[in-house]
Amino acid sequence: MSEEEIRTAPPTAARPRPDITPAEFEEFVADRLLGPAAPHVSGLTVTLHEKVAGSDGTYDLDATVRYRFAGMDFLVVVEAKHHRNPIKRELVQVLHQKVQSIGAHKGVMVSTATYQSGAVAFARAHGIALVTVTDGRFLFETRENMPVEESAGSGPSRFVVHCHGLPGRRPGTSRDLLMVPDDDDYPRQAAEILLGRPFGRPAP
Repeated sequence: MSEEEIRTAPPTAARPRPDITPAEFEEFVADRLLGPAAPHVSGLTVTLHEKVAGSDGTYDLDATVRYRFAGMDFLVVVEAKHHRNPIKRELVQVLHQKVQSIGAHKGVMVSTATYQSGAVAFARAHGIALVTVTDGRFLFETRENMPVEESAGSGPSRFVVHCHGLPGRRPGTSRDLLMVPDDDDYPRQAAEILLGRPFGRPAP
């Protein structure tokens, strides 16, 4: 299977969709996916369903993230898609339009499904983070020194985060990154990869 096929393949028995309601998914995105970045930025606030005025009207956004870093204010627009089918390019384009209209620093799309190849290519070209959340029991059960009974329980604590279309190690290539919200390094990863905090700079 090619890298492109792996990146666009839908969740399977090995990467099952999370058993979670749309409302629970939004709470997970705010509290467990984005909130942990707080130690690596200043004044982080995550707001669900905030109405923000743009150049072409007012948007009711799934979530917004605001923070300060190195004396600058940042705004991140977040869309949470509780979908079964792969996300199309058009939905990512709509998010990009919102980011431009509002003047946000970055856009993040979080889904329970994966993304079509055109969506990944567009997001990479425009600096939008694409994330798929899946049930992580399959991963935890293969980890050394981690008892299955403690890691394979129910609820959002077992979910894992797949970031799509990140720059690869060689020019012109891309890669996926798997992140686990319970890992010690996750807060830094969330700040840099999801929220767009500048790399290589000390936390405030």
